[in-house]
Order: sequence, then C-alpha cells, then structure tokens
Amino acid sequence: MKKIILSGGAALLLLVIVTGCSKPQKKDFRERSVRVEVQKLENRTFRYQLPLQGTVMPLEHATISAKISGTVEQLKVESGDHVKAGDLLFEVDRKVLENQVVVKKDEILVKTAALESAKHAKATAEIKLKQAQLDLDRARKLDQANATSKSNFENALTAFKTAQMQVEDAQANIVYAEAQLKQARSNLDIAEKNLADSKVYAPFDCVVTETFVEENEFVSVGKNILRLENQKELEIVTFISAVYYHQVVPGQTKVEILDHNGKVLGSCKVTYKSPSVDPVSRTFKLKAVIPENVKTVSGMLCDFNLVMTEKVAPGLPADCMMLRGNGRYIVFTVDERGRAIAKDVQRGIIDGSYCEVVNFSDFENIDVVISGQTFVNNNTLLDIVKKNAPAPAGQGK
Repeated sequence: MKKIILSGGAALLLLVIVTGCSKPQKKDFRERSVRVEVQKLENRTFRYQLPLQGTVMPLEHATISAKISGTVEQLKVESGDHVKAGDLLFEVDRKVLENQVVVKKDEILVKTAALESAKHAKATAEIKLKQAQLDLDRARKLDQANATSKSNFENALTAFKTAQMQVEDAQANIVYAEAQLKQARSNLDIAEKNLADSKVYAPFDCVVTETFVEENEFVSVGKNILRLENQKELEIVTFISAVYYHQVVPGQTKVEILDHNGKVLGSCKVTYKSPSVDPVSRTFKLKAVIPENVKTVSGMLCDFNLVMTEKVAPGLPADCMMLRGNGRYIVFTVDERGRAIAKDVQRGIIDGSYCEVVNFSDFENIDVVISGQTFVNNNTLLDIVKKNAPAPAGQGK
C-alpha cells in the first residue's frame, strides 16, 4: 500500500473544508424557573401576649400575734398542721384575767347601788323642797298681813333656797353615779375582751406555715405567734411595665398558667390591677386567682402568659414577608402566567411563626409564595411544587 503524504498547506486546506461542511450548533435560550411553595391566606387565632413570671401567694393569709401579754400556756398547733376555721390555736395565761372580770362585775354592783342611793337622796330632797315651798308661801301671806315678823319670812325664804340647792346637788350626784356605772361597765367589757383575747382561734381554714414561739414562753402584746395560709386559694402576684397599664382590664384580660416546659396548665382572668403606677419603678401590680385544678404552692415562681389580644384573622407565615426600606414589607404573589408579582403587606400580630395580614382584602384567592422567595424577583418565572390547603377559620397552629 502506498502512503499519501500531504504537505502542511494541503492538510490545513483539508481541515477547513471538513469544518466548513459541519452544521452550526443552536444555543438553548429557555428561561429558568425558581421552585417555590405557595399558599393562600389562612384563618388562624392570633394572640398578642406577654410572657411573664409572678409569685404564688395565698389569697387568705394572716400573721397571728398576741393581743395581751402573758405566758403561752397552750400552743395547740405546730408548723404544717391543717386547721379549720374556729379551731383553738393557742391560749395565754387566763387566771389574772378571770379575776379582773370578777372585780369589774363587783364594781358594777357597787356603782349600781350608789346610783340607787343618789336617786333616793334626790327624792328626799324633792319632798323637802315641796315642804319648804309651802312654808314660804305661808310666811309670805303672814308677812303681807303684818301678822309675823320679818325674820320669820326671811328664814322661810332661806329654807326654800336651801331645799332647791339640795335637789340640784342630788341630781348632780345621780349624774355622777350614772357616769361611774357607765365607766364600770366599760371596764368590765375591757376585762371580758382581754379574757376572750387570751384564747385565739383560726380565722379561716388554713395551714400553719410557721411558728415563732414555744409553749410556756412569755409574750408581749403584738408579738408574732403563728403564720397561717389558706393554700386552697392561691393567686399570682406580679409587677409589669406601666406601658401596658391601659391594656389590662380586670375580669377580662386572660392569664394562661404554664409549666416549666411552656405547657398551658390552666387559664383565669386578671382579678386585680393597682389603681396607680409606682413612680420609682414605673410598674404596677397585677393579681390573678389560680384555678383549683392547677397544683402549685405559695412562694413558688410561676410562668404565665398575659393575653392582651386574641382574635381570628387571615395570616401568612412570617418568614415569607420580606423587609424593604422604611419598615415596608412585601410578599410575592403568583399571577395567571405563573410569574412572581411583589405586593405590599401590612403586618399585624405576630404569633409564633405566623403573622396577621391587615390588608387581607388585597390577597383574597391569590397564591402567595411562602418558600423560596429569597431567589425571586418581580416577574420571575415560578415552578410551583406545592400548594398548602388553607386551614378552617379559627384553627390554631
């Protein structure tokens, strides 16, 4: 076989002929689409709430102190005891007090007798006054007839005035005796009250949480003896910023009590709001009675939500709303061509991962991009891979 050897020029010419005979390649100008997930507005329950902490306190509590001085002869309870309303708690030495009651009763008998004596003295003085009046009238007639001496008339007049003064003195003695009797009765009331105060009873069903003295210990008036709590009725007590003062309405504002994992244990209403704001801390006090089914103990720290607003409204996932300048937010919607259109959205309450849409009428029956929107611009062709069916109105997250 003969070998054909081409020169460099011939080889180049052959390469040009072969290349020129091949067909030109076409470029692919198809528009690329962006995969997104869309959904329509969804009716949900939106809540504006404050996560807070408060101290659990008993609704009824009391620190019992001594009303009289003396030795604590009987201390009937100790810390941890459950007592009923009216049960005896402790007793202070009563012997001296009982004697004082007897003495004050005797004083009343004496003062009563003194009053009766004063009344009899007045009656006697009034009889003498009547007799003196008769003697004076007789002496005046004799004097006018010049049938007696002037001194006899003057003696009768003096006897009459003396009888008048004796009646007045007798009346004053009655007033004094009545005042003495009233004072004696008051003294008896005080003595009986002191005797009654020597025994102290439970004012309500409660638990003894602390004792401050021992039996046979001497106590003075005002000395703390016991602390009592009704642990069946508890409340949350907290202080919050004055910013929320006018948003909280006792009897209406809802409170949700939480466990340490954030689970709702029960709900109630605000029962008390302080009538003014503390000028130093700029806070105000709130109270809410804890439902009976929520088990807790006084003194504990309690987590709860203060629900300011709760309503059913249309909303979207908060992540699909994109911030633009001046606090303006937009979302991307889908038009009939399957392309993205940016629309302004007015945000309302943000509750968890969802946000209320205030201008919901602008999005009725329109698909909104909720995933993949960061790769989307106006008029971007969309590849819709999923549409979420809206939940029934009022359904929670």
